[in-house]
Amino acid sequence: MVPERKMMLRLVMKRERENEKEEAYDWSVLTRILLVPEFFQSSRQIKEPYTLVKLKQALDEIDDREIGWLEIIERDFVCRFEFGYHHLQVDYQFTWKIFEKNESVIRNYLQTKMQKHGIFAYMRSVEEYLYHNTQSIDERLTFESSQMIDKLPKIKGSDGQVIVDCNQFPGYDLMVEGRCFTSCWEMYYSSYYYRLIPKEIFLEVQQVEKITQFDNQVIGIQLYRDPFRWQSETNLKFQQYYRDQLGFDHLSWDNGVGLLKEPFVEYAYTKDSLQSVQYQNHLMQPTEKKKATFFVTRNYDFATYDYKEKRARGVLNRQAFFPWVDENHSQLICYKVIDPTFTLDNGIDAYTYYINEYLNVEAPDEMYRDYLTSLRIYVPTKFLSDFPMEEISDRLSTIKFKRIRKRKGRLSFDAVQGEKRLRVVLLDQAELTGNLLMQKN
Repeated sequence: MVPERKMMLRLVMKRERENEKEEAYDWSVLTRILLVPEFFQSSRQIKEPYTLVKLKQALDEIDDREIGWLEIIERDFVCRFEFGYHHLQVDYQFTWKIFEKNESVIRNYLQTKMQKHGIFAYMRSVEEYLYHNTQSIDERLTFESSQMIDKLPKIKGSDGQVIVDCNQFPGYDLMVEGRCFTSCWEMYYSSYYYRLIPKEIFLEVQQVEKITQFDNQVIGIQLYRDPFRWQSETNLKFQQYYRDQLGFDHLSWDNGVGLLKEPFVEYAYTKDSLQSVQYQNHLMQPTEKKKATFFVTRNYDFATYDYKEKRARGVLNRQAFFPWVDENHSQLICYKVIDPTFTLDNGIDAYTYYINEYLNVEAPDEMYRDYLTSLRIYVPTKFLSDFPMEEISDRLSTIKFKRIRKRKGRLSFDAVQGEKRLRVVLLDQAELTGNLLMQKN
């Protein structure tokens, strides 16, 4: 017997006193269209047989100062309404047959809510969501073999147990400042996203099935046609390419070290402004930073609503990789913030990646050609005294490590390969300032 193909819809909205009960009632109406309710449960009461009377009573009792949830259940399908301090979140599960039968109703509900109070929404295969977002090895064993799990990247969880590093998956739901960044079948974005990623970047994203603009600055994006063919090599590439183009994984990560790969786009923020640089090849297709020969720069001033855009061909200079200039010591500096606490190898993969990556920056720069390039890595205190220099040296066997200096709260050395030299400085994360901490991990 072929298992039922399951879909899910998630919608996050602003919570306001005048809209929370209306949204709860609308959620319950759509739920009764999509399911044949069997049970009802809330954060106030235990699971019990569903009746419309009890549901209405629970909806009427929602208090605008309360945090909680409601659930309606049919077999293993659960629809949930969650009310937090500042947001409302609705989650629906249903079969593909139900979706096909009620597609116009579902899409009308989703698009109407997004245009009124919406922050973010998506629709996707339940199977795809679980594959890309299940960290627990025990939970993954319910849908994946232990042999396949053995091949997946691992990190340590908050309690020290080994879990799967879902940051590496294209459909991972990454949370940044209350916003969800993911890549799946269909996604909807509101203006709340455009302070982190310019709206124009969403509109110009390449290799997607469809982009639709709705009222109130809402954008809808469909990546591919069939949500259940997400495991095809082509569709997985579409998911990853979409994620790369928007730069989700360089905004933040929760595995301590990042993805250890080059960005396709970079962002810089101040209190009232946003600057983005997109990297493209000679065909104006998104590409890794070091391969770029075409650049799209966007500047937003949120205080004055001023927007400037520039497109240019060329090559990157050294300051594009080392943006801070220390005139007093004739150095160009970049920095990384990492936490090897979560890694299984004491951070060796991350250290070797960043050292090799920045030592091998090939970028002409007449103005700063005699300046020393320096990579500053901010780590928790304990990793300054436990730096795996010998293991890193073995891994990077063609690089020589010289001028090793240790003192309280600081470790420095030079990585040298032929004519190339990189000053590496490890510093205590306690020294970070608000101006430097632009990575949101």
